[in-house]
Amino acid sequence: MSVSVDREKIVGHPSVDEFVRKLEGRTVVSDGRRGKALIIGLDRGRLIVRFGMTGQLIVVPAGYPPEKHTHVTLRLEDGREVWYIDPRMFGKVWYIDEGEEDTYSGIGHLGIEPDDPAMDWRFLKKKLGGRSLTIKEALLDQSVVAGIGNIWSDEILFRCKVCPETPCSSVTDAKWKLLAKTIPEVMEFGIEKNAITPGEYLEGKGRKYYDIYYLEAYGHEGDPCTRCGRPMVRTVIGGRSSYWCPRCQRRPRSATEPKRFLSDKG
Repeated sequence: MSVSVDREKIVGHPSVDEFVRKLEGRTVVSDGRRGKALIIGLDRGRLIVRFGMTGQLIVVPAGYPPEKHTHVTLRLEDGREVWYIDPRMFGKVWYIDEGEEDTYSGIGHLGIEPDDPAMDWRFLKKKLGGRSLTIKEALLDQSVVAGIGNIWSDEILFRCKVCPETPCSSVTDAKWKLLAKTIPEVMEFGIEKNAITPGEYLEGKGRKYYDIYYLEAYGHEGDPCTRCGRPMVRTVIGGRSSYWCPRCQRRPRSATEPKRFLSDKG
């Protein structure tokens, strides 16, 4: 492959010149994931991509119309190109050479995966039970369980009938058990529902959600709860939009009312 970089800040390691030089001529041999990070295995070293909030990686045929905010381009031997697109530039890419320790991308600090057998209720309670932060913020802590995003944390809490404003220290053992069971179920459910073809992914340029009708909580402010019919609400917790049912997910008595906003992309 050959490589070009249009925004230097997207490259986290090594220097841009070294990044381009070391990727020139490399061959893709595998792909994998750790939390929300994509790991592309090469015949020498590996490329790590973390997308932030707006990053997308798309594979385009030769001659495909240019796309705004394309910051890194990988050109393959068959004429196709791999574009890293990121309007807000919160994401980064790193090249980790063969035998080099990755002290750059941060994936070594990620918590266990949602489907890890070790992710049981005792693990969650030990890691989170003594903390005063809300359960919504805790589910987004990638150093505990890696890969749960804003949408899926709302879906998990809705299924468990847990208010996102609940302090972790107030979560009961019964709810920790239910959370441990529900987290992998919801993540697997989301993967299955969002499975699309490469053509569909390219058409949506990596930004289009398919089959979003299945979401029960996220994005449903003002809609009737699918369980009790009461209007869903949206509050902001830890700077992130949270959608929940005030009847099914009763607010803990000690929780204060956070500010509500008319609109937020979450």
